[in-house]
Amino acid sequence: MSEAPGPLVPQDPRALADWRTFVARIQHAEADAAVRLSVTGDVLVLTAAPLHPRGLGDSMPLVLGMRMLRLADSGHDGLDAVVEARALLDRFARIEAGAPGAASAAASDAVGVAVPPVEVKAAWAGISPPRGPWEPVGTLSVRRLAEAAEAGIAEVAEGTPSGAGSHAVEALRRQVWSRTAAEVVPAEDAHAAGARVPVSAGAAFGAHVLGFLGRAGSHEAGGHARPDPRVRVLRCGVWQRLSLPGGHILTR
Repeated sequence: MSEAPGPLVPQDPRALADWRTFVARIQHAEADAAVRLSVTGDVLVLTAAPLHPRGLGDSMPLVLGMRMLRLADSGHDGLDAVVEARALLDRFARIEAGAPGAASAAASDAVGVAVPPVEVKAAWAGISPPRGPWEPVGTLSVRRLAEAAEAGIAEVAEGTPSGAGSHAVEALRRQVWSRTAAEVVPAEDAHAAGARVPVSAGAAFGAHVLGFLGRAGSHEAGGHARPDPRVRVLRCGVWQRLSLPGGHILTR
């Protein structure tokens, strides 16, 4: 990794909180989680993998979570680094504490995050989703995805009692997250047999883990159910993308 010209400073300071939440969530899901930081122009793309195969022959689906934010300038154009999530969280902790080592641009009082100097290897980071063209497929209910994620989490928890070996746990996780959670019927093929496009439970899990589903299924004051937003489903070759307000989930 070439040396970065300084901290990554978001154009909107409020984006730091979203960035920290993204990293904290993937760290909570996997102790040794990694985050890919890639910059094109003045756009920083954060990528993490809530689910990924551990090697050749592993049937665990590849599920990538992606969030984008605009930087204050394009000085980091071309940056592409894979770093430990815990290293990023350490930098956020320094910023929050105002401790020495917190990165800031004194001239503008803008606060940014220094890129950790040590890169890590993550097999999933070598797989880049296509930039497009992405073909719209249809939409799904956010609540449907939330229910699928919660049901899968409960099944894994119930099926892996205390003392269960790691191989048994991973086998159950592969089985649960490889299933189809929902199906989308492309509008142009609504009357065509076999036109349904499956969306995996793993994609639902990824959206849930990273907080992209929001407060699906919750109620407002007075007991009224919140409107159930829709998730856009798109495809490009063997890849599928779920686009939500909080970010994107990509699977293949």
